[in-house]
Amino acid sequence: MARRISSVGVVGLGTMGAGIVEVFARGGLEVVGVETTEELADRGREILQASTGRAVRRGKLSEEEQQALLDRVTVSTELADLAGADLVVEAVPEVVSVKQDVFLRLDDVVAEDAVLATNTSSLSVTEIAAGTRRPERVVGMHFFNPAPVLRLVEVITTPRTDPEASEGVRELAERLGKKPVVVGDRAGFVANYLLFGYLNSALAMVEQGHVSREDLDVAMRVGAGLPMGPLTLMDLIGLDVCHHIGEVIYGHSRSPLHRPSTMLGRMVTSGRLGRKSGQGFYTYASAGSGEVVPDELTPADHGDVEVPEAVGVVGSSPLAEDLAGRLDEAGFRVTHVPDAGGDLGPLASVGLVIEAQEEEPDPESEPAGRDVDDLFAELGEVTAPGTLLTTVNTYSGVALAAISGRAGETTVLRVHAPTPHAQVIEIGRNHATAGPTVRTLREVVRRLEAVPVVARDRTGLVVDALLVSYLNDAVRMLDEGYATVDQVDTAIRHGLGYPMGPFAMIDHIGADEVLVIAEELYSGSAGYQPHLAPSPLLVEHVLLDQPFTEGAAAGRG
Repeated sequence: MARRISSVGVVGLGTMGAGIVEVFARGGLEVVGVETTEELADRGREILQASTGRAVRRGKLSEEEQQALLDRVTVSTELADLAGADLVVEAVPEVVSVKQDVFLRLDDVVAEDAVLATNTSSLSVTEIAAGTRRPERVVGMHFFNPAPVLRLVEVITTPRTDPEASEGVRELAERLGKKPVVVGDRAGFVANYLLFGYLNSALAMVEQGHVSREDLDVAMRVGAGLPMGPLTLMDLIGLDVCHHIGEVIYGHSRSPLHRPSTMLGRMVTSGRLGRKSGQGFYTYASAGSGEVVPDELTPADHGDVEVPEAVGVVGSSPLAEDLAGRLDEAGFRVTHVPDAGGDLGPLASVGLVIEAQEEEPDPESEPAGRDVDDLFAELGEVTAPGTLLTTVNTYSGVALAAISGRAGETTVLRVHAPTPHAQVIEIGRNHATAGPTVRTLREVVRRLEAVPVVARDRTGLVVDALLVSYLNDAVRMLDEGYATVDQVDTAIRHGLGYPMGPFAMIDHIGADEVLVIAEELYSGSAGYQPHLAPSPLLVEHVLLDQPFTEGAAAGRG
């Protein structure tokens, strides 16, 4: 049976360390916080005072509870004051030698059966433990920032960790109201490994001119329903921190998915560190502020945009019916041609055509129609010059532009399911797409009460390309036996604040649909990005029609 931890110490009282102290003290534990100087100790007290003060103002703590919490905390500059601690957590800078030095010095202070924990977010716990005389009593105890708010605690074991030590830390985390997951030692653990693969992919999109910073963030916040976009998140974390964690993970994985971004490295070198420096991917009102202010990359306001009064919709799919209805409600004069194989003459006077046939039609419900190539070739002849031609299906917009003879006016649209934030409709452009075409389509999407995102016409555009790659990576983690479905979903929900974990999301979307997109992404990379290959376990679940989560399985029953 694991020893019950009742007294704790924390070494390092920066934002993270002070937050961990607060978590322990909120849980009723006596806590000793240690810093190297009186000045840093005072700063730690101030961080703790400010954080608990905010909790009082928000009604989360009473003034009496705040004072009782603060009374349970002793701040010191002497490691010797940790002698009676059952558990000591270090929250010092992310440098292996610095952490090893702390543990080496603690060897001579704490009891033989005390547990030493590192709050590292990505470094090797095994390597840190190697610097002590008691590696069997060392674990990772990775809190997420802000520690008093986010519930996840990753408990990391090494090949030498005594199960009693890890179980004691897991039990403590649970007692504190946290959601612990116990996993082995690997770079990034669960949450950061998946997060930084996703962030790196998002960075590549911006670096390659695939999408603007604003549209990227909108795509993932609104289109995927995440708490914030990837660039906003990186500015909040700190670009220097992101760069460091990314390099550590890549040093272990060597996967192209984690290859460090040269753009990010240059930004860090130039002092653009995110909110804390006042400049990152965005510019802020001042250092430390979260208020974004306009800069040279802020999109220009082009004023009034010419929008066609008449719009055509081709197809009888549910999406075609929905779009026709919404366009009508938005005040457009709609010409709906359910049978794409019939007369296209009525579309001669419209300014925008949206092709929305079933991509794989049911012969009994959808008219046979024309082949999409023939359809766009005829649309190029039937419609007036300047008419915009679009498709909501996963065809190549570039190919359809060539077929229609309308390189500057032919695009693709992706209509995503609404999230609690709103609904995103993506606009896929080619290099010849005219500026007025993009501006017109943005305005049409807005009039549908959706949010427009513009990106280059590449497989998956933005939302599907980033979301499905992340989901596939999560399945690969499961297939490798590193973590369970519940551990991964718990880590993502409670560590990153996502509305659902990746496996619950796969079951929500449909594993078959996720697999189709994953195969398209891999095929679109021409095999040059092996990390995009669909996980064999994802294929298995589709072939066997098996959900990943118990809730989904129960729902089918």
